[in-house]
Amino acid sequence: MKTGRGAVSGKFAAILAAGMLLSACSAFQKENMTLTGEITDNGRECVTFRADDGTLYALANKATRFRPGDKVRVTGHGALMTTCTEAETLIVDKIVLLGGESN
Repeated sequence: MKTGRGAVSGKFAAILAAGMLLSACSAFQKENMTLTGEITDNGRECVTFRADDGTLYALANKATRFRPGDKVRVTGHGALMTTCTEAETLIVDKIVLLGGESN
């Protein structure tokens, strides 16, 4: 077992490598999309959204103040890992109530 500086620099290198790997995965999934549709009541863990093309999405953040039936425009990107199990998950960058205020 290493002790002293060697052990610290080895741990630092492992943490740095893990961080770089995670940021690379995030960047890969960072392609934004903008969709319009309606908030639904299909979600248990997360707010759900049905896009105008019929696709159901789980919204991972910034959507908690919206209610089923609200028409919204969502800008976000796909999530690699999530606790939302209802549908493909979007990490919301911006959500706007159509005809109303934005979040």
